[in-house]
Amino acid sequence: MSTWTFADIKKKIRQVTGRLSSMELSDDELLDRVNKFYQYTFPAEVKLDRNHTYYEFVTTTNEPYYDSPDMFTNFEPPATLDSQLIEWFQDPAEFFACNPMSVVTSVPWVGDGITAIFATTIASPLIYPGTTVITDNTETFVDTNKTWANSPVIITGTLGGVATITYNGGVIVANFMTAPDSGQNIYLSYTGFTAGKPRSVLYYNNQFQFSTVPDTAYRFRVKAYTKLAPFTLSTDRPLLDQWGPCIAYGTARDLHVDYGETDAYEEVTALYKEQISYVMNRTSQNLLNVRAKPSF
Repeated sequence: MSTWTFADIKKKIRQVTGRLSSMELSDDELLDRVNKFYQYTFPAEVKLDRNHTYYEFVTTTNEPYYDSPDMFTNFEPPATLDSQLIEWFQDPAEFFACNPMSVVTSVPWVGDGITAIFATTIASPLIYPGTTVITDNTETFVDTNKTWANSPVIITGTLGGVATITYNGGVIVANFMTAPDSGQNIYLSYTGFTAGKPRSVLYYNNQFQFSTVPDTAYRFRVKAYTKLAPFTLSTDRPLLDQWGPCIAYGTARDLHVDYGETDAYEEVTALYKEQISYVMNRTSQNLLNVRAKPSF
Protein backbone atom coordinates (compact mmCIF):
# COMPACT_ATOMS: atom_id res chain seq x y z
CA MET A 1 0.00 0.00 0.00
CA SER A 2 1.32 3.42 -0.97
CA THR A 3 1.95 5.86 1.87
CA TRP A 4 2.30 9.63 1.96
CA THR A 5 4.70 11.12 4.47
CA PHE A 6 5.37 14.78 5.09
CA ALA A 7 8.58 14.33 3.09
CA ASP A 8 6.51 13.08 0.11
CA ILE A 9 4.16 16.05 0.40
CA LYS A 10 7.04 18.55 0.46
CA LYS A 11 8.65 16.88 -2.55
CA LYS A 12 5.39 17.04 -4.49
CA ILE A 13 4.90 20.73 -3.70
CA ARG A 14 8.41 21.58 -4.90
CA GLN A 15 7.82 19.66 -8.14
CA VAL A 16 4.45 21.28 -8.82
CA THR A 17 5.58 24.82 -8.06
CA GLY A 18 9.03 24.51 -9.65
CA ARG A 19 10.71 25.54 -6.39
CA LEU A 20 13.08 22.59 -6.14
CA SER A 21 15.64 24.08 -3.77
CA SER A 22 15.49 25.73 -0.37
CA MET A 23 16.93 28.86 -2.00
CA GLU A 24 13.68 29.26 -3.92
CA LEU A 25 11.41 28.17 -1.05
CA SER A 26 12.86 27.70 2.42
CA ASP A 27 12.03 24.59 4.44
CA ASP A 28 10.62 26.78 7.23
CA GLU A 29 8.22 28.57 4.89
CA LEU A 30 7.20 25.28 3.30
CA LEU A 31 6.48 23.76 6.74
CA ASP A 32 4.41 26.79 7.71
CA ARG A 33 2.40 26.77 4.48
CA VAL A 34 1.66 23.04 4.62
CA ASN A 35 0.47 23.18 8.22
CA LYS A 36 -1.71 26.25 7.64
CA PHE A 37 -3.40 24.51 4.74
CA TYR A 38 -3.67 21.16 6.52
CA GLN A 39 -5.03 22.56 9.78
CA TYR A 40 -7.35 25.31 8.53
CA THR A 41 -8.18 25.30 4.80
CA PHE A 42 -8.31 21.56 4.24
CA PRO A 43 -10.76 20.54 7.05
CA ALA A 44 -12.90 23.67 6.55
CA GLU A 45 -13.31 23.03 2.84
CA VAL A 46 -14.00 19.31 2.73
CA LYS A 47 -15.76 18.83 6.12
CA LEU A 48 -14.30 15.38 6.66
CA ASP A 49 -16.54 12.97 8.55
CA ARG A 50 -13.37 11.46 10.04
CA ASN A 51 -12.92 14.73 11.96
CA HIS A 52 -16.53 14.96 13.12
CA THR A 53 -16.83 14.62 16.88
CA TYR A 54 -18.49 16.23 19.91
CA TYR A 55 -17.32 19.05 22.11
CA GLU A 56 -18.76 19.19 25.59
CA PHE A 57 -18.22 21.00 28.87
CA VAL A 58 -20.05 21.57 32.16
CA THR A 59 -21.44 25.03 32.91
CA THR A 60 -20.60 27.01 36.03
CA THR A 61 -23.11 28.79 38.26
CA ASN A 62 -23.73 32.41 37.11
CA GLU A 63 -21.16 32.17 34.28
CA PRO A 64 -22.66 33.27 30.92
CA TYR A 65 -19.50 33.09 28.75
CA TYR A 66 -17.31 30.08 27.82
CA ASP A 67 -14.31 30.29 25.49
CA SER A 68 -14.13 27.68 22.76
CA PRO A 69 -10.88 25.65 22.64
CA ASP A 70 -8.42 26.00 19.78
CA MET A 71 -8.50 22.29 18.96
CA PHE A 72 -11.65 22.60 16.80
CA THR A 73 -12.14 24.32 13.45
CA ASN A 74 -15.88 24.91 13.80
CA PHE A 75 -19.07 23.89 15.61
CA GLU A 76 -22.55 23.18 14.32
CA PRO A 77 -25.99 22.39 15.72
CA PRO A 78 -27.80 20.60 17.18
CA ALA A 79 -26.64 21.51 20.69
CA THR A 80 -27.94 19.95 23.88
CA LEU A 81 -27.99 20.77 27.58
CA ASP A 82 -28.29 17.68 29.76
CA SER A 83 -29.37 15.80 26.60
CA GLN A 84 -32.19 18.28 25.84
CA LEU A 85 -32.08 20.41 22.68
CA ILE A 86 -31.50 24.14 23.12
CA GLU A 87 -31.72 26.90 20.52
CA TRP A 88 -28.53 27.52 18.56
CA PHE A 89 -27.54 31.00 17.32
CA GLN A 90 -24.53 32.33 15.45
CA ASP A 91 -25.96 35.77 14.68
CA PRO A 92 -25.78 38.10 17.72
CA ALA A 93 -28.62 40.30 16.42
CA GLU A 94 -30.97 37.33 16.19
CA PHE A 95 -29.81 35.97 19.54
CA PHE A 96 -30.46 39.22 21.42
CA ALA A 97 -33.75 39.78 19.58
CA CYS A 98 -34.94 36.45 20.96
CA ASN A 99 -33.17 36.88 24.31
CA PRO A 100 -33.25 40.62 25.13
CA MET A 101 -31.08 42.01 27.91
CA SER A 102 -32.57 45.00 29.75
CA VAL A 103 -30.22 47.82 30.71
CA VAL A 104 -31.15 49.62 33.93
CA THR A 105 -30.14 53.29 34.00
CA SER A 106 -30.31 55.42 37.15
CA VAL A 107 -28.86 58.48 38.89
CA PRO A 108 -27.93 57.11 42.34
CA TRP A 109 -25.67 60.03 43.29
CA VAL A 110 -25.24 63.79 42.81
CA GLY A 111 -21.87 65.48 43.17
CA ASP A 112 -21.15 68.16 45.78
CA GLY A 113 -17.70 69.24 44.59
CA ILE A 114 -16.04 67.62 47.62
CA THR A 115 -17.02 63.96 47.77
CA ALA A 116 -15.11 61.62 45.45
CA ILE A 117 -16.29 58.22 46.73
CA PHE A 118 -19.83 57.00 46.10
CA ALA A 119 -21.40 53.65 46.98
CA THR A 120 -24.73 51.95 46.44
CA THR A 121 -26.35 48.51 46.48
CA ILE A 122 -28.66 47.85 43.56
CA ALA A 123 -32.01 46.10 43.81
CA SER A 124 -31.02 43.22 41.54
CA PRO A 125 -28.45 41.20 43.51
CA LEU A 126 -26.84 39.66 40.39
CA ILE A 127 -25.04 41.90 37.88
CA TYR A 128 -24.25 40.61 34.39
CA PRO A 129 -20.47 40.69 33.78
CA GLY A 130 -19.28 43.39 31.39
CA THR A 131 -22.42 45.57 31.51
CA THR A 132 -21.77 48.23 34.16
CA VAL A 133 -21.00 51.86 33.24
CA ILE A 134 -20.52 54.72 35.73
CA THR A 135 -19.94 58.34 34.66
CA ASP A 136 -20.18 61.95 35.79
CA ASN A 137 -19.63 62.99 32.17
CA THR A 138 -16.02 63.79 33.07
CA GLU A 139 -14.66 60.44 34.18
CA THR A 140 -16.14 57.14 33.05
CA PHE A 141 -15.81 53.61 34.42
CA VAL A 142 -16.60 50.77 31.98
CA ASP A 143 -16.70 47.12 33.02
CA THR A 144 -15.11 45.07 30.22
CA ASN A 145 -14.77 41.85 32.21
CA LYS A 146 -16.53 38.84 30.66
CA THR A 147 -16.05 36.35 33.48
CA TRP A 148 -18.22 35.84 36.54
CA ALA A 149 -16.47 36.62 39.83
CA ASN A 150 -17.62 36.28 43.44
CA SER A 151 -15.03 38.79 44.64
CA PRO A 152 -15.22 42.50 43.70
CA VAL A 153 -14.12 43.37 40.16
CA ILE A 154 -11.83 46.40 39.94
CA ILE A 155 -12.31 48.94 37.14
CA THR A 156 -9.98 51.81 36.31
CA GLY A 157 -11.63 55.04 35.21
CA THR A 158 -10.65 57.12 32.20
CA LEU A 159 -8.87 59.63 34.48
CA GLY A 160 -7.31 57.08 36.85
CA GLY A 161 -10.07 56.66 39.43
CA VAL A 162 -11.03 53.20 40.71
CA ALA A 163 -14.42 51.51 40.97
CA THR A 164 -15.38 48.09 42.30
CA ILE A 165 -18.36 45.98 41.34
CA THR A 166 -19.59 42.97 43.28
CA TYR A 167 -21.62 40.91 40.81
CA ASN A 168 -23.01 38.69 43.55
CA GLY A 169 -24.67 41.16 45.92
CA GLY A 170 -24.94 44.27 43.77
CA VAL A 171 -22.53 46.48 45.72
CA ILE A 172 -20.98 49.22 43.56
CA VAL A 173 -18.34 51.69 44.75
CA ALA A 174 -16.90 54.47 42.57
CA ASN A 175 -13.85 56.48 43.63
CA PHE A 176 -13.43 59.35 41.15
CA MET A 177 -9.99 60.84 40.58
CA THR A 178 -11.54 64.30 40.98
CA ALA A 179 -14.69 64.98 43.00
CA PRO A 180 -17.66 65.53 40.66
CA ASP A 181 -18.90 69.10 40.48
CA SER A 182 -21.65 70.26 42.79
CA GLY A 183 -25.06 69.39 41.34
CA GLN A 184 -23.54 67.05 38.74
CA ASN A 185 -25.59 63.90 38.18
CA ILE A 186 -23.61 60.66 38.39
CA TYR A 187 -25.10 58.02 36.12
CA LEU A 188 -25.09 54.26 36.61
CA SER A 189 -26.18 51.63 34.09
CA TYR A 190 -26.01 47.84 34.29
CA THR A 191 -27.86 44.66 33.40
CA GLY A 192 -29.23 42.47 36.16
CA PHE A 193 -30.15 38.85 35.70
CA THR A 194 -31.81 35.87 37.33
CA ALA A 195 -30.00 32.58 36.79
CA GLY A 196 -31.81 29.47 35.58
CA LYS A 197 -31.56 26.63 33.10
CA PRO A 198 -30.32 27.95 29.72
CA ARG A 199 -32.67 27.70 26.77
CA SER A 200 -30.42 29.27 24.08
CA VAL A 201 -26.75 29.50 23.20
CA LEU A 202 -24.88 31.96 20.95
CA TYR A 203 -21.61 30.92 19.32
CA TYR A 204 -19.78 34.07 18.26
CA ASN A 205 -16.26 35.49 18.52
CA ASN A 206 -14.95 32.08 19.64
CA GLN A 207 -17.25 32.11 22.68
CA PHE A 208 -20.41 30.38 23.80
CA GLN A 209 -22.89 32.67 25.55
CA PHE A 210 -25.95 31.23 27.30
CA SER A 211 -29.38 32.63 27.91
CA THR A 212 -30.63 32.12 30.59
CA VAL A 213 -27.39 32.33 32.60
CA PRO A 214 -26.78 28.88 34.18
CA ASP A 215 -27.82 28.53 37.81
CA THR A 216 -25.88 25.29 38.31
CA ALA A 217 -23.79 22.70 36.47
CA TYR A 218 -25.28 21.48 33.16
CA ARG A 219 -23.57 19.31 30.56
CA PHE A 220 -23.42 21.16 27.23
CA ARG A 221 -22.74 19.22 24.05
CA VAL A 222 -22.41 20.27 20.39
CA LYS A 223 -21.12 18.75 17.16
CA ALA A 224 -17.60 19.83 16.23
CA TYR A 225 -14.79 19.30 13.74
CA THR A 226 -11.38 18.62 15.30
CA LYS A 227 -8.30 20.46 14.11
CA LEU A 228 -5.66 18.24 12.56
CA ALA A 229 -2.31 17.85 14.31
CA PRO A 230 0.49 19.76 12.52
CA PHE A 231 3.35 18.08 10.69
CA THR A 232 6.71 18.32 12.45
CA LEU A 233 8.84 15.40 11.25
CA SER A 234 9.50 14.25 7.69
CA THR A 235 8.09 10.84 8.64
CA ASP A 236 4.76 12.28 9.85
CA ARG A 237 1.71 11.15 7.88
CA PRO A 238 -1.82 12.59 7.50
CA LEU A 239 -4.67 10.65 9.10
CA LEU A 240 -5.36 9.05 5.73
CA ASP A 241 -2.63 8.55 3.12
CA GLN A 242 -5.11 9.43 0.35
CA TRP A 243 -5.05 13.01 1.67
CA GLY A 244 -1.38 13.42 0.67
CA PRO A 245 -1.80 14.59 -2.95
CA CYS A 246 -4.69 16.87 -1.97
CA ILE A 247 -2.57 18.55 0.73
CA ALA A 248 0.30 18.97 -1.72
CA TYR A 249 -1.83 20.48 -4.51
CA GLY A 250 -3.77 22.69 -2.09
CA THR A 251 -0.59 24.11 -0.57
CA ALA A 252 0.92 24.61 -4.03
CA ARG A 253 -2.20 26.44 -5.17
CA ASP A 254 -2.02 28.83 -2.20
CA LEU A 255 1.65 29.46 -2.91
CA HIS A 256 0.95 30.30 -6.57
CA VAL A 257 -1.78 32.79 -5.74
CA ASP A 258 0.33 34.51 -3.06
CA TYR A 259 3.10 35.08 -5.60
CA GLY A 260 0.71 36.25 -8.34
CA GLU A 261 1.28 33.22 -10.57
CA THR A 262 -2.22 33.23 -12.05
CA ASP A 263 -1.77 30.71 -14.86
CA ALA A 264 -0.09 28.19 -12.59
CA TYR A 265 -2.80 28.75 -9.97
CA GLU A 266 -5.56 27.85 -12.44
CA GLU A 267 -3.74 24.73 -13.59
CA VAL A 268 -3.10 23.48 -10.06
CA THR A 269 -6.67 24.32 -8.98
CA ALA A 270 -8.02 21.80 -11.50
CA LEU A 271 -5.74 19.11 -10.07
CA TYR A 272 -6.64 20.13 -6.53
CA LYS A 273 -10.39 19.86 -7.18
CA GLU A 274 -9.85 16.39 -8.64
CA GLN A 275 -8.11 15.32 -5.43
CA ILE A 276 -10.86 16.91 -3.32
CA SER A 277 -13.43 14.73 -5.08
CA TYR A 278 -11.37 11.63 -4.24
CA VAL A 279 -11.09 12.66 -0.59
CA MET A 280 -14.80 13.42 -0.33
CA ASN A 281 -15.82 10.10 -1.87
CA ARG A 282 -15.66 8.32 1.50
CA THR A 283 -17.76 10.99 3.20
CA SER A 284 -20.25 11.00 0.31
CA GLN A 285 -20.63 7.23 0.56
CA ASN A 286 -21.39 7.53 4.26
CA LEU A 287 -24.00 10.21 3.59
CA LEU A 288 -25.75 7.91 1.14
CA ASN A 289 -26.62 5.73 4.11
CA VAL A 290 -28.62 8.56 5.70
CA ARG A 291 -32.12 9.23 4.51
CA ALA A 292 -32.87 12.89 3.82
CA LYS A 293 -35.45 14.43 6.14
CA PRO A 294 -38.43 16.25 4.61
CA SER A 295 -38.47 20.03 5.00
CA PHE A 296 -42.08 20.12 6.18
